[in-house]
Amino acid sequence: MKNKKKIAFIAGFYLVSFIVALLLTSHVLNYERIHPSRNQGDTSLIKLYVKNSGMRINEMDAYVQEMNASYLRLSVTPVSANKTITLQMSEPVTNVRKISYALMDENNSQEIEAGECPEIQRVEGQRQTEIAFTADLQDGREYCLNLTVEDDGRNTYYYYTRVVYGNNLQAFDKLQFVSDFHTAIFEKTASSRIGEYLQYSSDAVSDDFRKVSISSDSETVTWGDLNPSVVGDVDMTIVNLDSQTGEIQLVYEIEARDDSGNDYNYMVKEFYEVSCTGSTVSLIGYSRTMEEKLDERSFSFNNNRMRLGIIDESKMDIQVYGKEEPEEEETQAGETGQETQAADTTEYNTYISFVADGGLWVYNTRDNILTQAFGFERRSQAGSRDSSYMNHGVKVLRTEENGDLYFAVYGYMYNGDNEGRFGIAVNRYNRVDGTYSEVLFIPYDKSFSMLNRGIQKMAFIDGNDMFYLCLEDTIYRFDIIMKEIEVVLEQAESEDCAISGDGRSIVISHRNEAGTVTEIEWRNLETGEIQNILPKGQRMELIGMLGENLVYGEANSADEERLDVLYIVDTGLNVLKEYKVDGGYISGTQIEGNLLEIFRCDNNGADLPVDYIVYNANNTQNISTYSVRDDVRKRETWLVTNEYGNTMPVVLFARGIESYRNTGIEFQTQGEEYTGYFVYANDNMMKYPTFREAYQEALSRDGKVLDNQGRLISRPSVRYEEKELSGQAITLAGEDEMAQQQAVIEWLFKYEKMSGEPVLNSNDMFENLQSNFPDFHMVDMTGIGLDDALTMISEGVPLIVKNSEGTWCVAEGYASGYISIADPKDGTVISYEQDSAVGGIASSGNVIYSYYK
Repeated sequence: MKNKKKIAFIAGFYLVSFIVALLLTSHVLNYERIHPSRNQGDTSLIKLYVKNSGMRINEMDAYVQEMNASYLRLSVTPVSANKTITLQMSEPVTNVRKISYALMDENNSQEIEAGECPEIQRVEGQRQTEIAFTADLQDGREYCLNLTVEDDGRNTYYYYTRVVYGNNLQAFDKLQFVSDFHTAIFEKTASSRIGEYLQYSSDAVSDDFRKVSISSDSETVTWGDLNPSVVGDVDMTIVNLDSQTGEIQLVYEIEARDDSGNDYNYMVKEFYEVSCTGSTVSLIGYSRTMEEKLDERSFSFNNNRMRLGIIDESKMDIQVYGKEEPEEEETQAGETGQETQAADTTEYNTYISFVADGGLWVYNTRDNILTQAFGFERRSQAGSRDSSYMNHGVKVLRTEENGDLYFAVYGYMYNGDNEGRFGIAVNRYNRVDGTYSEVLFIPYDKSFSMLNRGIQKMAFIDGNDMFYLCLEDTIYRFDIIMKEIEVVLEQAESEDCAISGDGRSIVISHRNEAGTVTEIEWRNLETGEIQNILPKGQRMELIGMLGENLVYGEANSADEERLDVLYIVDTGLNVLKEYKVDGGYISGTQIEGNLLEIFRCDNNGADLPVDYIVYNANNTQNISTYSVRDDVRKRETWLVTNEYGNTMPVVLFARGIESYRNTGIEFQTQGEEYTGYFVYANDNMMKYPTFREAYQEALSRDGKVLDNQGRLISRPSVRYEEKELSGQAITLAGEDEMAQQQAVIEWLFKYEKMSGEPVLNSNDMFENLQSNFPDFHMVDMTGIGLDDALTMISEGVPLIVKNSEGTWCVAEGYASGYISIADPKDGTVISYEQDSAVGGIASSGNVIYSYYK
């Protein structure tokens, strides 16, 4: 009896274990069916708008994370004479409970005013409130306006715009002109009137709706025979505004019917630049782009070409991958063993992926199936598309032989589980299941253009599931499984580093203490392979990457102004081209995209004609795009496949599924361990170890210098106003250098209203400045000309300089072509003509110190 009970217990245990295992396996295999993602739906977050002179402008999207407003320039809102702004809102799901605001300076570093908006009222059927500023706003000066919304579910969202105050901005006149012009381009009878504003050029492209400009003909600007109509609202955004000019962007959707009665929809973006003189508004710039909203009807085959429609070819990111079937080889009779049988079971196929209309598409060439691997919208999305859809990008990160791939969706998350977040969503597409799911989300708090620039520079996943990303002059490595982050390389865009065209490799030139290049290291991040190039002559110089090939130069002398030979080498360091100048030398080089410019001189130093080398990428996959003329739609993009002749492809749409784990990761591009400086220019962030290097770079690029925490220090190319900082006397010190240092530091104590007496513990002026001002950040600007350093004075910071006699002085102001110098040798403050002062400081080596707080 006991044995029977024991057997029954064991059998029951195994039965229960089997059922539990079966349930767990079923849960894992069917996870996607029971955990659908919230992706591919309508937007649900509250939007804010500005009501200005009866017009609704400057749509503001909700962010669920705080952004760094100093890098955002989403819109510019004019502030009326009574210093008020009227806010309206769109509330698709939840309602606004309250709105608070913070008015900051233009760099978002200093709060000017903060408060809470009055209770929301319904005016003419629209809920609205207003902000009434009490601060003294400067005419024509921009400010950052940060808004915080709490909805009735106690959720918090963030909104951003810039504001500008002024009585002569003429915002209404500029907006009205743009609105009238926009309306007129949909009226054929207005074609001649529109033509009066255009600057037609016969060299301009006038048969392509994908890119229209002020140089296009009026027929193209007024839509030719397309005869479209606007669907939904037109979003009008002021991008720049001052008393003279205004830059205004319109985003909207249109619908047009073809000869077969099919309706096609397109997203359109217009950009206007207008100027005002009195009551007359002039059009000084105009451009328009459009992209087709793709669905099943958009695709068809004709003569080995697949129609994609009116799309942006610059964003296509075409990838060809899979496993190609090997050519058949003759075998001896009877030799059919296991190897042949294994080959018969191998799945051979070629896949073509491309990005269009904000989605990722994968074409299965064998089965003639085209799948939208990712898209923010459902297969049959109802209603018009919101303009915030335009604020994201897609990039393929890794492809696999079975048709799967990894890809990134980056920028503003239009809808779904991440709606309102900003950053990079790394996803995996499963071809067999027809699904995609998120594996990692990396937050980012600056502009889309900065993020996009980094993604295009380097973004890929290697075979070990490591995601490499270049962002703000730094290459990061993310472990997408363990969610760990490592910095691979800083200053990745300096003159001593280059990134290959495919974004898989980096090249670094290493220097000794004297600044001489001792070797060039080529590091393949995808494979881990490292190769080194050693100098053969007296000097070696890294030029850069031409596509996937490295360009470097050699010289037989130490003269930094000349190179004797250029080498172009491939990934195996094989020399593809060796370039020399007969009877001369190479005086400079420049790489722009796939073009290498070579500047040359003869042996006497006279300039020779510039020479060029063009990089031609090998297209081994036989895939390209082709622009096809259409009578109504003008130019359309077709994908040329050559080898895969089909008819209408079967179009499928992948489903987004919820990840089985939390995919979020904490990430900040600026770590506390970094002690250098940043330069922000042209939507790019670069790192420099010293203030002097950063200042010089910002000066040449019309940028600004930030500290290691991203706080603005200086804008070298901008001088707000001529300024005299003090006018106070300086102590007479005579010839004694230490007495001069004492007098200069005493002057600084008085200027900064500090108590106590200076203490000199060193013979070195910079060390004494550091020890006496421990709460200030002293910076060495030696080598920068005094005229270029004057921006520090305009920002309220004096310059400590050595004059032509080697005396330590204070440059304390400049006005009307004169620079004021406080000289302790004579105990005087004298205004010198600017050229004289600049030359005097230069004669002592441009020794200049300053500081920031």
